[in-house]
Amino acid sequence: MQNRPTLIDSGASDHYFADKSMFSSYTLFEKPSEGLSAGEGLVFSIVEKGDIKFQTYINGKIRNIILKDVLHTPELRSNLILVSKLKKKGTGVIFRNSKAVAELADSSKVLSAVKSGRMYIVKLDEMSPETFIAQCHILET
Repeated sequence: MQNRPTLIDSGASDHYFADKSMFSSYTLFEKPSEGLSAGEGLVFSIVEKGDIKFQTYINGKIRNIILKDVLHTPELRSNLILVSKLKKKGTGVIFRNSKAVAELADSSKVLSAVKSGRMYIVKLDEMSPETFIAQCHILET
């Protein structure tokens, strides 16, 4: 599905995804705009805006996630999910014990990430083999 890591980022200015394959819909900009990488001061192109759809598997449940108005930035090395944009939509993010967990207002968890160095890497489409087998059996009956 994707070939770049997806990170939860508390310092970015927006959701940025480098993998075009993850966009379910998008609008191409007439003229690409530019973004500035905070740590390295590098400029990158923003070529379109759209929606991202993906699944997470957390606490035994599959969650369908839709991120709206995500900027497509093919030059970035990773996809970035912005914490403040999640919070603006009512999803809280808790950083604890080398993990980051996004929760809805009803405390249901929808997204998780594990700390690796200074980054929090989001687990996308991660399903245990047992769960996959159980779902296959359900579909077959």
